[in-house]
Amino acid sequence: MRLPVPAVAALGCLLLCCGPSPTPVAQDATFLVPLAQARTFLPGREVLPRALFDRGHPLTVTDEPTDLYEALGTVGVRLDPCFHEGSDTTCHPQLRLVLQPVFDEGSGQTSLDAAVHLFFRGSSEEVLAAVQSIGVARVERGVAADFLPTVPHPGFGDGAFRTRLKSALRPFLAMERLVRVSQMGVHASHEAWMFSGMDLTSGSPMDLPVPTLAPEHEQHVTSTGALTSLEITLNPRPVAEPAIIPVIAQGGIAGSSPGALADAAEAIRRIEDPAAHNPGTIDCASCHVAPASRFQLQRAGTAVTSGAELPRVYEDTRNLRAFGYYFTEPAVSPRLLQEAEAVLDILREEAGR
Repeated sequence: MRLPVPAVAALGCLLLCCGPSPTPVAQDATFLVPLAQARTFLPGREVLPRALFDRGHPLTVTDEPTDLYEALGTVGVRLDPCFHEGSDTTCHPQLRLVLQPVFDEGSGQTSLDAAVHLFFRGSSEEVLAAVQSIGVARVERGVAADFLPTVPHPGFGDGAFRTRLKSALRPFLAMERLVRVSQMGVHASHEAWMFSGMDLTSGSPMDLPVPTLAPEHEQHVTSTGALTSLEITLNPRPVAEPAIIPVIAQGGIAGSSPGALADAAEAIRRIEDPAAHNPGTIDCASCHVAPASRFQLQRAGTAVTSGAELPRVYEDTRNLRAFGYYFTEPAVSPRLLQEAEAVLDILREEAGR
């Protein structure tokens, strides 16, 4: 995958003006923010107007909206030089922020399994410049971050690095650049969720249809199996990868034939693979239930061939986090890890020109 010629020219200019750029690593573009710093690094009130927060569906039905809004902090950051959606072959360079409500608990912090995702448009030149700036700061400050973003970025322990990191992201954060807000709310004692989103490109917020399930604007999930079994329902039911449906239902693994289990495993492999599905070709819920479903399938003896390891945190079938925190533990899905590697491939290809 190649960036447009103007982006390559811009990168060349950056290299000439600023000297040799360090070879990009995954965490120059995709990283977790330590939970303890989520509300101070990029607090929700700085990047999400209260009116848009109130326009969306509630993140919970038990917490006061003001408390939730004030608790929002940025837990994940993704710079993407070439975002594709559906059949659109156009590159859409962007910055994506993952926000979760973060609350003080004892001597530390915990999060809710609810989230707001913010999509800020940019240019290829801006994304490449931001990645280069983060890489230069990483090298100059001696931060070792040459590994996939399975844990918080180690540079957050360095105040000077944090300042330069935030400066690299700041140009994207003007409100006129915010083009989409998506949400995952959690309800029913942490056993039910709802996915929804808003498009902001038309001048006023417009409800987004669920990918592949238009005209539906909401998708609901229940998951009640906890640590022992899959008991998941999706409404509306997926159409892109329907093979997962009979297996993730209550008693589905035990009641499914070997062929059906193998079909479900192959569907999960495709869901995890950014070369097989992009955010416009698979519904929200299928992506978010895939890691826990894979864990239980593998535990029952059905392997899922994948390009990324599955963290133990997905043993709990109520964990729907794809990139963020499951209460206090980092939760980074296999799909996110493969997306981070795909972005890194693009960045290294262009940096090597």
